[in-house]
Amino acid sequence: IIRIRDNGPGMTTEEAERAIKAGYSGNNSIDTLGLFGMGFNISTGKLGIVTKFTTARAADDYCTKTVIDLERINETRSYQIEALQTAKPVNFISGTMIEITKWWPEGHANHGFVYGLVKYSINKISEEIGRRYASILRGGNVQIFINKVPCIPFEHCVWGSNRSVTTQKYGKIQAKYEINQVINTKRRCSKCRSIIPEDAIACPSCGCTEIRSVEERIVGWVGIQRFDDANRYGIDLIRNGRAIKIGEKNAFFEYVDEFQNIIKDYPIDSPYGRIVGEIHLDFVPVDFLKQDFQRSSEEWQTAMTYLRGNSSLQPKQPGADNNKSIIFKLYQGYRKVRVPGITDMYMGYWDKAEGKPKRFPNRDKEKEF
Repeated sequence: IIRIRDNGPGMTTEEAERAIKAGYSGNNSIDTLGLFGMGFNISTGKLGIVTKFTTARAADDYCTKTVIDLERINETRSYQIEALQTAKPVNFISGTMIEITKWWPEGHANHGFVYGLVKYSINKISEEIGRRYASILRGGNVQIFINKVPCIPFEHCVWGSNRSVTTQKYGKIQAKYEINQVINTKRRCSKCRSIIPEDAIACPSCGCTEIRSVEERIVGWVGIQRFDDANRYGIDLIRNGRAIKIGEKNAFFEYVDEFQNIIKDYPIDSPYGRIVGEIHLDFVPVDFLKQDFQRSSEEWQTAMTYLRGNSSLQPKQPGADNNKSIIFKLYQGYRKVRVPGITDMYMGYWDKAEGKPKRFPNRDKEKEF
């Protein structure tokens, strides 16, 4: 059995019914990532045949329980699932519990999926959860445990914004930049997120009259890691507290020109990179499984223009003279590591015999620091 349980406020019977409905993602698609919906049904169904969903509120003397049995659904071809009110389990004051059982048999496409999952150590899974939900866990209001092992929020090893390098062409460039910028404001339907014309009083797509003026705000930071690495660099892209993409590289460090040629910008001087960051893109829509952002959307394109500009990061490429983005600026200041220490902002040691700074002879010492 796999059991996931929280001690949150729980749901009403109506909310529970909607939450397990395939494709349901909450009425308010603007402020939240969405409830369980399609992602919930796919993820639990991948693990096992039977999913039991139990939820209760502190004010109620009952809990709402439903069972999703995929074999039974397949046999009966009925997708109607009852949500029943039953007595609360012992010590279940409020919250939601999900229990997944009955692993898929040999010969089924999902056979062995759960066994692949449990091969990972608790520490490894805890580490991954701590990375995905780092921004939520850092707040201290939510804690996640796996078999009593706490998930520790991930922290990037970066230089502070008080550090900087100075270049001849671009001047002083900080090692870290905080971002809190509204890049657009739009009238949107609260139900389906459609853009509403200024003179309209109802959504032309669904007829909803609840219209909101929504700020498209980018929040977070980008900066320079204290070490370079062949894989551990890139920007974490977060939506409503969950990292949708970890260490995103292509969107920031590749440029597609007008002939659809892909220009790799970074790293190009060595296999190692060190530009990192955490960017919250709560206004950018995601795919229905919430595994990636909708990269063809206007919101995504606007965000990328602000963060990395509409040109290659390489200063001699067409259009680079007009690129004022933060990623472009960091690239110019920290693209290469020639001199350790404050010159290129990289860890190292002072060689007294030669009278100059040097990198450590191996990366194990860098990792230790």
